[in-house]
Amino acid sequence: MTIKNKTGRVAEVIKQRGKVARLALANGAIVEVAASHKVKPGDWVVEGELSRELVSK
Repeated sequence: MTIKNKTGRVAEVIKQRGKVARLALANGAIVEVAASHKVKPGDWVVEGELSRELVSK
């Protein structure tokens, strides 16, 4: 099953290498995003990009 929605809460960090992170979202989607900081579960991805605004809340 392929999930095309690239927006959601990070459920799991599969792998983070340098500035790229492979993440599993709460909706079941697996996405790769550019990461400017260490990603952790609970962070948000919006339209395939790590959200800086929602990270701090």
